[in-house]
Amino acid sequence: MNRKEIKAQVVQLLSDGVAKSEVFTRLAGQGVKDRLLAYLIAAHADPERCRANRGHLIAVRTIAWLQVIVGLLAGYAVGSEISAVAGLIVAGVAVAISLLFVWGFSKNNVGAYNAYLILTITQLPRQFTGFAERPVSTLIGCLLGVGLFAYIWYVRTRIFPDFNFIAPKKMNGKYVFSE
Repeated sequence: MNRKEIKAQVVQLLSDGVAKSEVFTRLAGQGVKDRLLAYLIAAHADPERCRANRGHLIAVRTIAWLQVIVGLLAGYAVGSEISAVAGLIVAGVAVAISLLFVWGFSKNNVGAYNAYLILTITQLPRQFTGFAERPVSTLIGCLLGVGLFAYIWYVRTRIFPDFNFIAPKKMNGKYVFSE
């Protein structure tokens, strides 16, 4: 079977109420690597978990929309130092990237959560660049960034409990799933 067929079967079996470990056992060895199968199973957003964490999901989407606005304003401000057209281009790119996160968070896509977490980690050292000139505002910005990282991580673990950092949980060489 190919990836699309396996993904469709994973969604169907999980929607029918079959346990995640049972889905893994049934579909293992049918044409895709176990790592991919475990990822597809772990990346399935359980509707019950989504309902139970509805407030957190709304908060994450709100944060993403606020970042669209900030990206628009900051992108235009940075780009407009070169020219008005450059300001519009930079703002457009910033908005497009931010809208991808809004879309991913709205679809409960684990890839959007993982990408956000990785981008946040990679940008954290850059946040300290102005610490000597503006220590208070730099520290506030860093704390805000770390707080957003922690909250997105928290929500991701509530919706997708079968992930470590960006890969499915594995213990003693075997993939483990919450039931």
